[in-house]
Amino acid sequence: MEQVNATRTELLNRRARIRIAAQGAELLRGKREALVREFLSELPRFNTARDSMRKSLLHAKRALIRALSLDGPEAVASAGLAAGRGVTVGLEERNIWGVRVVDVTTAWRAHTAAERPYSPLDTSARIDESAERFEEVLAGVILVAPLDRKMRRLAEEIRRTSRRVNALEQRVLPELSEQVQFIRATLDQREREDIFRLKRLKKKKHER
Repeated sequence: MEQVNATRTELLNRRARIRIAAQGAELLRGKREALVREFLSELPRFNTARDSMRKSLLHAKRALIRALSLDGPEAVASAGLAAGRGVTVGLEERNIWGVRVVDVTTAWRAHTAAERPYSPLDTSARIDESAERFEEVLAGVILVAPLDRKMRRLAEEIRRTSRRVNALEQRVLPELSEQVQFIRATLDQREREDIFRLKRLKKKKHER
């Protein structure tokens, strides 16, 4: 136990620290519950989007292999260069109990075969399928990437908050309570000794 001075001032100080630590633990429990609710509310959407993206990527790889095998790398690369385009996204930052998370919005959408900037006469159905599949993958990445980052940040903050709650509840508060009991017992003992000495002095005075 930490060395403490057994005084009434220290007793009041330790009791005040217990109240502050208890309030801090309560606030941290509230924060943890809010973060867990947010995590669980996003988990089904994240799992669904991630699984869908993985399936899309598998189909895209197969489509690309077919196109490369039957149409050749040059035809695939030429179509890829012609169809290349940027992706513009909007970022909106939110604060969840001190945890900054970013929501991503975008007007990007997959092109139809007619919208792709190359002539269907110059490509095969296999190349068109490969382009379509990889646009599906890109749509999945745009959705999953910010969700993945958000879930990781929430999970880490939940772990960090849990550690702080445990430290307060399992170490700080018990130690402070033990110190209060020690100071209280010491003060009570001193008070009993003072009363005993006072009685002895009164008795001696009376005898004289």
